[in-house]
Amino acid sequence: MATRIRKTVEEIEARLVGGEPNYVGKTVSNNEMSEALNWYSNNRDSKVAAKYIGDYLKKNKLKASTDTINKQPATFGWLCRLKLTGALFISKHDETFDKMLNDLLAADVKPEEVKPVVKTNVISIQERTDEKVSELSGELEGAIDDYIRNGFDKPISPYALLHGKAKSVHASKIAAFFKHIRQEYDEVLTTKDSDLKEGYGNFTKTQLKKLVAYCDLIILDCNKISGESKSSRKPRKRKAKSVEQIVAKVNYCSVDEEYGFKSLNPRDVVGSLQLWVFNVKTRKLGVYHAEDASGLSIKGSTLLSFSEAKSVQKTVRKPKEIVPEVLSGGKVFLRNAIGNIRAVETKLNGRLNKDTVLLRIVK
Repeated sequence: MATRIRKTVEEIEARLVGGEPNYVGKTVSNNEMSEALNWYSNNRDSKVAAKYIGDYLKKNKLKASTDTINKQPATFGWLCRLKLTGALFISKHDETFDKMLNDLLAADVKPEEVKPVVKTNVISIQERTDEKVSELSGELEGAIDDYIRNGFDKPISPYALLHGKAKSVHASKIAAFFKHIRQEYDEVLTTKDSDLKEGYGNFTKTQLKKLVAYCDLIILDCNKISGESKSSRKPRKRKAKSVEQIVAKVNYCSVDEEYGFKSLNPRDVVGSLQLWVFNVKTRKLGVYHAEDASGLSIKGSTLLSFSEAKSVQKTVRKPKEIVPEVLSGGKVFLRNAIGNIRAVETKLNGRLNKDTVLLRIVK
């Protein structure tokens, strides 16, 4: 009777959500892998993922502690399930699987005993910090999975999840971790790499933008918690610099006599999301994009917190025609302005000098 009930549940599930992916004896492509992982993410939970990992280890006569298995990402569980059901992986997916398997097995390897010491089982502060960061980052990744599973509706507040658990040292490392994740989502939106786009083919552009926005929220909440942790300590006798003091030493071209271009106030650059610059000596027009929602910053004459991948420049032949369009153009025009210039694209380095005109600032 129990077997009959199980079959009925599987039949109902197959009708409602298409049934579990079946690639027995077949090599799974990039697109099929994305679809399979998305199906498991939407229809199975972390406990089932841990069970799949345990089943794979048992079948292959490998051992790992229950605690270590439970700490593994759900994605590894889905990959184990595909392996168990007879799916074949392309080399890229096999490399990913082997790395995750080796990391799991290495987590349970005990170091060789050397000379006996007085103190045992002493965990360093750094190890304890890294464990806490890994634990909290995993909870936030779970929140992202829930956000996707719920159709990008009602995301969990990162601040509520971290408050009372994370200290300043944890929050700063978590923020750095999610900056890399945000950069990957953002790269999918702008890349021309067909393999990368195919890997995220199960998401629309709108959904990817929502994931970028959620990562921004995580980073902002981490910065907020970091600030709260610092404020709870005994304050240091150091007066915070005003925006005017921050930009006091910025070297830039306030007015260019040849083209008639005027710079905006550099104080408005701090916290902005985009800065357009023009070098009157080299005739290079460029745009700096902020790395995340906290915006751009300045130290001396160097721009900080900008995306090195997206911040580019090109030489323009007719500045008097192109620059006014940048000054008056809307968001759609600015999005394609650099790409429409027929010239070699180079990366910006963040340095401002006496030839740099601060053309336009986008908040």
